[in-house]
Amino acid sequence: MIVLDASAWIDIARARASQALSDLVVSDPHWVVPEHFALEVLSALRGAHLGGDLDQLGFARAVRDLADSPLDVWPTTPLIPRIVQLTHDATTYDASYVALAEGLGCRLITADAKFARIPGIRCPVLTFSADQISAGMTSRSKSSTPERS
Repeated sequence: MIVLDASAWIDIARARASQALSDLVVSDPHWVVPEHFALEVLSALRGAHLGGDLDQLGFARAVRDLADSPLDVWPTTPLIPRIVQLTHDATTYDASYVALAEGLGCRLITADAKFARIPGIRCPVLTFSADQISAGMTSRSKSSTPERS
């Protein structure tokens, strides 16, 4: 089980994901997301489409893939106390991914390096990008290679 951040899903859907990220999500198909995930992804896809970075066919394909994704969607209301604790250093949306991963005791997978800089995280955060890979247990401990199961 992994908590999948919107940035990682978007990289996968737009075929921009690193091989390591692609391998990880294939090897662990139980993708848990907070309830706002689909709206966050749709907003980013819309922005890419309106900005000319994603054509109509690519936009339609990504939206269809989102609707068909095997996502385990979790409510955020029970996470509010921890989200509020984290919002001094993270957006409410980002804090919800962290709080969910902490609550489930699993890894947070992202393509957004800012997660590893949030102090006080109590879950493993694996950050993947097409040209660099870093893994961190907290904002203070990083490794140059991702965790492997």
